[in-house]
Amino acid sequence: MKNNRVMQAVKRHRRLLLPVLLVAVALVLSGCYVEPDRIVDDSNGLTIGTEGQNFDIVITSPPVATPTPKPTEKSQQIDWADWDFGADTATNPPSGVSPTSASGTTGATAGPTAVGATATPTTATTTTDNSVLQSGSTGYAVKQLQQQLKDLGYYTGSVDGSYGSGTTQAVKDFQTANSLTADGIAGQKTQDALFSKYAIAKSDSTSGSSSSGTSTSNTYTNGKTNIYLRLGSTGDQVRILQNRLIYLGYLAGTADGIFAETTEAGVVAFQQRNSLTADGVAGPDTLVKLYSSSANKASSVVSYLGTLRVGMSGDGVRAMQKRLRDLDYYDHSVDGDFGQNTYTSVVEFQTANGLTADGVAGKTTLNKMFSGTATAGGSSSGGSSSSTASDPAVYGETATSTGYKTMSSTNSPPPANVTALQTSLSSLGYYTGSLDGQYGSGTTTAVTNYQASHGLRVTGSAGPAMQRMLYGGTSEGSYSPLRPGDTGSEVRNLQYTLYELKYYDGEITGTYDEITENAVRDFQDVNDLDIDGKAGVQTLGRLYSSAAKALESEYE
Repeated sequence: MKNNRVMQAVKRHRRLLLPVLLVAVALVLSGCYVEPDRIVDDSNGLTIGTEGQNFDIVITSPPVATPTPKPTEKSQQIDWADWDFGADTATNPPSGVSPTSASGTTGATAGPTAVGATATPTTATTTTDNSVLQSGSTGYAVKQLQQQLKDLGYYTGSVDGSYGSGTTQAVKDFQTANSLTADGIAGQKTQDALFSKYAIAKSDSTSGSSSSGTSTSNTYTNGKTNIYLRLGSTGDQVRILQNRLIYLGYLAGTADGIFAETTEAGVVAFQQRNSLTADGVAGPDTLVKLYSSSANKASSVVSYLGTLRVGMSGDGVRAMQKRLRDLDYYDHSVDGDFGQNTYTSVVEFQTANGLTADGVAGKTTLNKMFSGTATAGGSSSGGSSSSTASDPAVYGETATSTGYKTMSSTNSPPPANVTALQTSLSSLGYYTGSLDGQYGSGTTTAVTNYQASHGLRVTGSAGPAMQRMLYGGTSEGSYSPLRPGDTGSEVRNLQYTLYELKYYDGEITGTYDEITENAVRDFQDVNDLDIDGKAGVQTLGRLYSSAAKALESEYE
């Protein structure tokens, strides 16, 4: 009986398990289902198999994971070979194209690109980048630099984007002409000046035109010649005028676009040097000459644009010292160093002229100093001038050495001597007038041009050093050595000869002082002599010969 109950229980469990097993089998079989192929017909319905049964609703298959295909590289329709590097407006280059195909290397070598990284397109500019460009630099920025230098007449090589020796020299020349440190390195200051509208072009360019397309009669970029600039004028044309005067050596400092007394002094000096009416007004006649390739350069700076203070040195300080000396405030050597003596003189000038007596020669002080209304110092100048000292120009009228005596339009030289001078200058192409023995304007101009081309001090007077150079004078004879501390006429001759050759710029005192010693050292250096500052027999023999080299000589 017990066994019957067991058998009945098993049967009941089997009946209960059967539906469960059937459900499990159905689930397993449903996973093996494969959907038949479907073909989309013209009416956007579906035809299953070959039965042709249509459905109004399109049944889409479930999403299936597939590998992402590798992107296909798109072909470029424009590359850097088609790019306009000379565009004058900022423009984006072709996106995603390497610039090295047309401009060479960009100055840096690209490393491996990380997988999945996206390259950032490079943007071209029309000026230059902010980095320092120097020997060894390459790329588009260098090409722009070279092209601008070429446009301004400083560079004659190929615009190849390679910063070599030719580019370095062109940069140096530009820096020199634009009053920048001439190191041949195009830093930000040099690049800003180069690409500005105030950039000074090379005035002696033989290309026949400037970058602005003007003719050789007006080779200075953007300079107008049909206007009048005078005291009180301001603006771009004044700035251009000042930059040109700076380039020609009449002014020093930085152009500020304000036509004040310091600028007027430069204009007057230019007019005098170029045989124009010296009224200080830059009218058409003056401007045409100023911007021409035939404009005569200055023999020395006459005024300064800016501020001078203790510790500064150079041509600007020297010009101020000369002016203070003319006004009887300064009686020391014109050495170009702003030291204690110069400071004291500036304070005395400021006091006498109702200015703030701080010893700093700012624009107000300098403009007053170079004006026609400046109050002179007289006996209150703080020290008496030596009775034996004289201005080189004054002393030069009677200077004599090695048999040669100065000839000028004011000291009535013998006609025979003037005729000999005219004959020699005529044979060299400097004089075209008649050989009349008269030291007139034609002879003065010829002498001036000869001095300028041979690196001599430009005075218009034919001094002993010029005559020795012109006639081939020798240094035959004996000389007594001179040294620091010596005095007398021989020292005066030494000082004036050094003045003619541009080594000495002080007064003719007849005293072998420190200024004279430094001038002798410079002469010895340029003339390949032993440098000791003493005027020995060998130094004097060279100094008083036609072989003496001037400090800034352009003639060999």
